Amino acid sequence: MNRRTADKMLQAVLADAGLQKYGEYGPADNLTIDAALCSDNLVVRAVALIIERSKEKYTDKEIYNEVNDYLKNNI
Repeated sequence: MNRRTADKMLQAVLADAGLQKYGEYGPADNLTIDAALCSDNLVVRAVALIIERSKEKYTDKEIYNEVNDYLKNNI
């Protein structure tokens, strides 16, 4: 998956109204995967981590463990 595809996937996921409400963030029309990985918003960054690690061919278990650890350490 290239960067442009990852950006579009990120924007599609973050466009979900329920996720926006839960994550307390606004529309992310032009947000890139790189910017999302540096975001202070836990939901935005967690989504970006999932997409980025999938792109890097991490296993589902590795992705789960990383995201789970990230959220446990930051909530």
